[in-house]
Amino acid sequence: MALPALALGWLLVASAPAVKYKASARIESVVRTPLLTELASTTVVSDLIIAPRLDGVLYTNLLEVKFAYEPQFLVRQVAMRPTLEILQSVYTRADYKIRRDLTLLAVHTTTFGDFPLDQFGSGAGTGSLPVTPAAKSLGSSAYIYTETAAGFWTSLGIKRLSIAGTLGWVVNGLLDPPVRPLRRGNAAYPQQRYPELRLQSFYGATRRDYFTLSLYGRDVAFSTGNRDAVLQFAPGLQHQFTPLVDLSVEPGIAVGRTYPRRPDELPTNMVMPTLETTLNTPVPIGNHWPVKAKVRARYLPYMDPLTTKLIPRGGCRPGPGVEGPARGEGARKAAVCSFAHLGRAPQ
Repeated sequence: MALPALALGWLLVASAPAVKYKASARIESVVRTPLLTELASTTVVSDLIIAPRLDGVLYTNLLEVKFAYEPQFLVRQVAMRPTLEILQSVYTRADYKIRRDLTLLAVHTTTFGDFPLDQFGSGAGTGSLPVTPAAKSLGSSAYIYTETAAGFWTSLGIKRLSIAGTLGWVVNGLLDPPVRPLRRGNAAYPQQRYPELRLQSFYGATRRDYFTLSLYGRDVAFSTGNRDAVLQFAPGLQHQFTPLVDLSVEPGIAVGRTYPRRPDELPTNMVMPTLETTLNTPVPIGNHWPVKAKVRARYLPYMDPLTTKLIPRGGCRPGPGVEGPARGEGARKAAVCSFAHLGRAPQ
């Protein structure tokens, strides 16, 4: 009896999936222009994001499931009118390998928090727009960002080529959103519901130079009846100066269309160039390099959550994040569709 029991125990242990855990933290600084309804004494404000993170990975030969929990502490207008916003973020991703060069993906992420509507009132910087504080116009400030997507990763059997794509459904906004546009002078943040398409490819031309290609599109329906659609296409080039320092440049083009709520108004079209540059470099602390700094400058189309208009917008995000030691050249050879965990409800 002892031998069958021992064999059964060995079989159960050998067939159980392995589990890994990791704890980390990141700090991001965001420099931006004030919102239309945000009280600010300058034309440029700075936000600070502090986010500890706990990751867990369960994996077998063919299946890998990732879990992540990340509480986020967002301090708006750090230097002038600091307000604290606490978010809770949960992320789950499953990868199933069909064959050596084809993997199926499934992703779900949810961020929940309370937007500080009572801190928003009349005017913002130099672009003053008289408004009634949003807290007086809406009953609840709780909001959610949730995304569910499915996709794939493949190399098509070509060495140094990676292609990844996802198609998902996103709900972003207040849990108790307005269903009709408020009269001018009142702040309203409509809820957004939309399908989202992401496609990225990554090809290593040399050991230091890589070609990238990205396609991003969404068709947003607002709770107030408005609708916006945008499609972005951007080829890019990435160069690694050293295994720890790289620079990427992605010029592109974006086309969009805004559908007004009133049937007697005609849709408006938008065509604009886009540009995104990113610099990754480690920051030394003593004899170690535990901090990886990322500086990103972007000029992309932006759907204003207040007016639901589709407008160009630029931004700069210097964001040092406390992570493990920076990895070398091989860490960037796979194209991966990234999913933001930061709450993207009223922005």
